[in-house]
Amino acid sequence: MVGAAVGAVVVVAAVDAVRNRGDAEPPAATTTELEDRDALSAQAEALGVRGELLVYGDGCRVRRLELPSLEWTGDDASGCGPQGVVSPDGSAVARCAGDVTEVLAAVGGPVAYTVRGCIPAWRPDGTLTFARDNEVVRHGGNVLIPRAQLERAARRHPTVPDIPVRVRALVDGIAWISDTRAAVLLSIRIGGRLDRLGPLSAIAFFENGYATSARPYLGDTGGQLDVSPRGTFVTMTRDVILRRDGSQVSLPPHLREGHAFAWSDNERFLAIATPFAVTIVDVTSLARFDRIGSGLRSVTLPLSVTELAWR
Repeated sequence: MVGAAVGAVVVVAAVDAVRNRGDAEPPAATTTELEDRDALSAQAEALGVRGELLVYGDGCRVRRLELPSLEWTGDDASGCGPQGVVSPDGSAVARCAGDVTEVLAAVGGPVAYTVRGCIPAWRPDGTLTFARDNEVVRHGGNVLIPRAQLERAARRHPTVPDIPVRVRALVDGIAWISDTRAAVLLSIRIGGRLDRLGPLSAIAFFENGYATSARPYLGDTGGQLDVSPRGTFVTMTRDVILRRDGSQVSLPPHLREGHAFAWSDNERFLAIATPFAVTIVDVTSLARFDRIGSGLRSVTLPLSVTELAWR
């Protein structure tokens, strides 16, 4: 995930080793000087963190943080992220412009073509998809998820009554887990006297165009819908992490204000940007925390950012 961010603070903090469900306050972060980074680096080494975090900052500035050494390895003043979604091979960018999708033949390049519809998303095989006329279609025109299936998923929302009522399901986000399985962020409108409820939100799952039995996510929506590198999880900022079956992974209280997620390629680690810190979490320990309420292993760095990428 790439975008504008506030400048990164060149400091590091102590490890957040174990948190309990009852802890409502964020972990205390003891800011240290750069020469004290060795201790935190050793803890990150013990955690097994590897790779590089890209931290996007002021005026298209990007900084590169080496893991686990926590050394800054690069500073690029021309690191503007692409405005849109990048194809799996990195050769094209699709972005919404009003009621059409513009496709750039290269990151930062000119517009190659436009298609009617918006909410662009790429399948893993490189197929461009988008929403048009309350359906999910692919470039070329054939429908991948028909309106009837979107409405069928919308009717599973517990607020939608069982009695006959008009239901509209608008597509607010698309994330492809595989070439056949997708998560779709829905904005649900109910007709008649229940219209006063306003739009309802849900994240529904589809296989080969059909709504599956996965239960929808219910709660505040409006963040960015995305999928982990291997398709194991679907995420949406601020605090939504769903398994492939639609069930939610619980986050500790101090990580429930995340505005950006970045996964390691092997999905072993997840970096979560909160207002005043970036926390790198061992995903295996996150599953254990979700099950028993303790055992979370993480490293907390006080980096003030709005977007991250991991490579």
